[in-house]
Amino acid sequence: MQATQTLPDAAKDTIRSKFDQAESSDPIVLWWDDGNYLEDIIKQACDELDVTLKIAEETPLELRANPVDGEQVWYVPHVKHPDDVEGDFDWFRDVEHTGGEVEMGIEDLTTHAFTDEDLGVWGLKSATQATDPAQRGEIARILHNQLTGGRLPTLEQLRTQIVTGGHTDPVAFVLENGWGDIDDDPDTVGQLQTLLTREGVDAVASEDDPAEIVAATRRWAVAEWLIHAGVDADRFPPEFRAETAGAHDRPEIKKLLNTTASASLLADRYLGEAVWPDIVAEVDDPWELSDCVVDAALEHRLWEAWHTAFDAGNYETCLERAEERHDALLGSETHRGQYRGGYGPDSPWTRVWEQATEVARLGQQFATWADNATDDVVSLYADPDDGTWQIDNAVLNLVVAGDPETDLPDDHPATAALADLRTQLQSEYVTYLEDLGDLVTDTVEAGAPFVDADHSYQFFTKESAGLESGQTIALFVIDALRLDLARRLADELREHVATLPADAPEFAVEEDVWLGTLPSETEFGKAALTPGEIQMFDVSLVDGELQPRRNARRVTTTRRESLLGGDGWTVTREENDGWQSTRVAYFKNDIDDIGEKELSDLEAMLARRVDSLAAFIGTKLEQGEWDQAYVLTDHGFVLLPDAASPERISRPAEASDSGRRWIAGEDVDGDSPGVLLDASSRLGYLDANVSILASPLKRFRKQGLGDARFYHGGLLPQEFVLDFISITQG
Repeated sequence: MQATQTLPDAAKDTIRSKFDQAESSDPIVLWWDDGNYLEDIIKQACDELDVTLKIAEETPLELRANPVDGEQVWYVPHVKHPDDVEGDFDWFRDVEHTGGEVEMGIEDLTTHAFTDEDLGVWGLKSATQATDPAQRGEIARILHNQLTGGRLPTLEQLRTQIVTGGHTDPVAFVLENGWGDIDDDPDTVGQLQTLLTREGVDAVASEDDPAEIVAATRRWAVAEWLIHAGVDADRFPPEFRAETAGAHDRPEIKKLLNTTASASLLADRYLGEAVWPDIVAEVDDPWELSDCVVDAALEHRLWEAWHTAFDAGNYETCLERAEERHDALLGSETHRGQYRGGYGPDSPWTRVWEQATEVARLGQQFATWADNATDDVVSLYADPDDGTWQIDNAVLNLVVAGDPETDLPDDHPATAALADLRTQLQSEYVTYLEDLGDLVTDTVEAGAPFVDADHSYQFFTKESAGLESGQTIALFVIDALRLDLARRLADELREHVATLPADAPEFAVEEDVWLGTLPSETEFGKAALTPGEIQMFDVSLVDGELQPRRNARRVTTTRRESLLGGDGWTVTREENDGWQSTRVAYFKNDIDDIGEKELSDLEAMLARRVDSLAAFIGTKLEQGEWDQAYVLTDHGFVLLPDAASPERISRPAEASDSGRRWIAGEDVDGDSPGVLLDASSRLGYLDANVSILASPLKRFRKQGLGDARFYHGGLLPQEFVLDFISITQG
């Protein structure tokens, strides 16, 4: 039954009734309150009745001062006979013969807001009574809030709020808070038990202990979701057979997940305990219940079934199911970035299945990449949709995701399985790199596979239209920006420019595959990225040293900057200096620095660096009036797993110069370690015999920086196949 009027309306009816019954032509209604909960209610009522209101501030006798003519209400904000006053004095007996006295607090007035004939209203009065001042104040607050607004509550909603301290749904309250702050007085226990059974929770009907009522309610709610997901209701005890909700209805726990601010606590509670293990064990296919995100028994069965499928090599099925389970646990994102109907992205249960998705995708990629093997190694690696660069990206994601299973209960199957799967996949990654190196070796030795590709030393010539002197241009030359990282950066830049205000310039972000200079080291790669005609650049052996040259002169860092300056570029390595120029070339080496210093959490640092680069470049685009911007790099890198064991080999005597992944010399020939690049390779710029390693596990002994995991200079696509990003305004 719903309330029929607000408290101000009920007060108006009471006052008007007393006036109508008055013997006097100037009636007075004296309203005695208890607790001063009705003062604003009485003020509103008098304003709407257009009658005079007097309020006793300290003593009721104040009301007799300054008499007025006409109808009036006297309000006394405390009980008529306080306990601390001796005797039984009635200072206002004469008022009985005018409008009369009203001895009514907020609890009594509340009953007038409902239909008087309903006996339940009088039960409400007893429910609202409390001897504890704090509890009474809380009840008064609830009554005031609920019965002064536009939408009036039902009797059950009001009772529920009084019992639970402000909640309108008794089932949701117990599911989220347990017994909470509800007192365990038998009458209160009985009231909540009644409220729950009226909501269909038959499982609590025989319970009279608060802890048992909570446990039964939660078991009932888990059963409800299992039944809603498709488990036969007849498998459950009769008192737990919740009616299967309709297609557009939601189980109580799922409804709670749409409103709660404590999703992580609910995940621990409803996925950390096996509630109906025997019933879940009887389900033929647990994946039919994958949308049900409660009961550890179901979670464990899903994980075990997924792991079995992975071991059997059913990667496509594993990927679909991991995504399905992850999405169910995640919930749906609102426009405010909140998640509803699930446990959100930060829950370890969600993150475990997110990693299962990465594991399945990576397993599938390892199993299928060789099927696309071709003598076009660049396309095999760099194809935007099907290229094996995605393997590098997936391995990076896998490592960055860490070990989410450590935050799960010890009995979750993932705690024993995921670490082994990560180790297995990283071992397969090394095998993939070795096989890819063999494929590169075969294709190079069979011909000249890179002749038709765009090479970085051609950049200033081939992009001359976009580098016109009349345009404002920014070059972001980022050392060691491997292709997968560059594609992450491009995606983040697209997201960034998509969020710019409507009156901001529009930017188009495009990508193109270019090949870095071999050997793929900074010295040669950055020398290639300097102004000059194509035929003016070469890599030559001079007095036993391999050198990058322009116009027959060696390109050092100083000369590179001089060449750029001569072509109108301002070279800067600072984020806030030099950007006033209309042609800026920004150089940054921190990715190489991060890798070669072999810092811990290297994968996570690389991922964060991409994020910071996107923010930095995006800000510069907004701040500057650039017609065009380019993000370039000199080379990529190979990043081995922690457990890999690289082999350091000695360089042969015929080599006069070497790096970690290449050797050069007059006598270097096809018998040298690695793949020989000479005149027959027709690279156009290489004017020397250089043998380059393609194996990921070999490098030449060389003093200097460490190279246990991160290195470059060789012939793996990760090292020399690059992604250049162009950003055009308008």
